[in-house]
Amino acid sequence: MMPKQFMKQFVLFAIFFFLFCGILCSGVSDSGAAEFRVDNEIQVEGSPEKITSTIFLLNGNFISLIDENGEITFFDSDRQIFTLLDPVLRIQTQLDAAETKKRVELLRQQVMTSPDLDPNTFNAFAVKPVFQSEYEEVSGTLALQSPWIDYLLVTHILADSEIVKQYFDSCDWVCYLHLRIDPRLTTMLVRLEINRILREKNRFASRISVSVFPKGKVPIAKPDKAQSSHKIILRLDHTDTKRIEQAKEFRRTFTMILFDEYQKKVAEKKKK
Repeated sequence: MMPKQFMKQFVLFAIFFFLFCGILCSGVSDSGAAEFRVDNEIQVEGSPEKITSTIFLLNGNFISLIDENGEITFFDSDRQIFTLLDPVLRIQTQLDAAETKKRVELLRQQVMTSPDLDPNTFNAFAVKPVFQSEYEEVSGTLALQSPWIDYLLVTHILADSEIVKQYFDSCDWVCYLHLRIDPRLTTMLVRLEINRILREKNRFASRISVSVFPKGKVPIAKPDKAQSSHKIILRLDHTDTKRIEQAKEFRRTFTMILFDEYQKKVAEKKKK
């Protein structure tokens, strides 16, 4: 069976499915780098609330803003460092990205080689996901099916190889980060496979529909469903610049603490 927290996991990884349209090259500098904003919206079926987020991709680095008081994530591609900031508690912490990736791949191997792993569970699927795929080239529609999760993605092609690399590298790093924060989020391993499929096809998703089967596709299985949409804004405006500078100011001034202490304080805040 699938862990009960799955829909929470879906929201976490769906939030980082960015849209890159075919005209994205107009936002690319002469050096091949790009600065732009991606707005994301996720709706889980049966929930009245929509979850929104903004991602700034800045020359290979990224800044993620979930909401006004939500956690801010920086990724410094040159230093290979994640910085997590909580604007309410005014604290921050850092994680080594290479070490984070190493931990995740070790976790994957441990699960795959565990003698206690039941092959008929979601975790067995997540560590080595396999999809049946059907791709309609004219419309860009990609359907992916498995015993646990089905995807229907509306995709767009992008020719610029540098942007392709920046985009999918950032998507992968997001997955590794969330698995480092909470190793139970094994859907991130599925997301890494989705990244690989789209990278190979050079496609980017603007709309995603997901059907999740918590008990697998057993008879009369009723799926949980969610949809997400993604819009790219190619030019950063004055408001964007102010938001980025504010986040950078937080990074300069917030108290730096160890990762475990940071997690504990944020968890305590959420309970209040």
